[in-house]
Amino acid sequence: MKIQYLGHSSFRLISDIGTTIVTDPYNKELVGYAMPKVRCDVVTVSHQHDDHNYVEALNGNPAVVDKVLSCPADDVALDGFVVCHDNKGGSLRGLNTVFCFSIDGIKLAHMGDIGEKKESVVDRLEGTDVLMIPVGGFYTIDADTAKWYVDNIRPKIVLPMHYATPDCTLNIAPLADFTDKFDQEYVKYLDCDTLNIDQQPDYPTTIVVLPRYQD
Repeated sequence: MKIQYLGHSSFRLISDIGTTIVTDPYNKELVGYAMPKVRCDVVTVSHQHDDHNYVEALNGNPAVVDKVLSCPADDVALDGFVVCHDNKGGSLRGLNTVFCFSIDGIKLAHMGDIGEKKESVVDRLEGTDVLMIPVGGFYTIDADTAKWYVDNIRPKIVLPMHYATPDCTLNIAPLADFTDKFDQEYVKYLDCDTLNIDQQPDYPTTIVVLPRYQD
């Protein structure tokens, strides 16, 4: 399978036979930079904020999944569960769906705008190979809580998201606040915009920073 980072909290997941999922498409007016114009078969929306639900940015007519469901298929399976967007039981920003995928036998989780620190989330994500996690704080968990999740879930690959960049207009923290918490031997900055995973990775937890995909 292949993974591309489209910016903010949006990734494109592509199975070996070409089934394509995009997570949390965003509106330029909120984020500060434009979402790449890509096509997909399915788009997942973790919650109804414009920096996560802007399906108009996508080409084609993908199926929109914006709630918990269980959807098995030959090369892709989709499931999820609900968490809070804040640490006040959802009273500040509402609820958020964590989407779990199995693609070509690889287990992935996209945490959306999770805002709480809970052991039950760790339990639900046990065995995750690839974890897409927000690290910028303010609207989500911060770098310290993201590190706590990584240390307890122990995925093979961590893909940070929802962090400040030079062209981002949101008040969130930069990536370095998160990556500096790890042994730099296990922080990898890729030159190419596509991460290829041929089989389940079998190395220690590695933070992989993907450049933003350009269409």
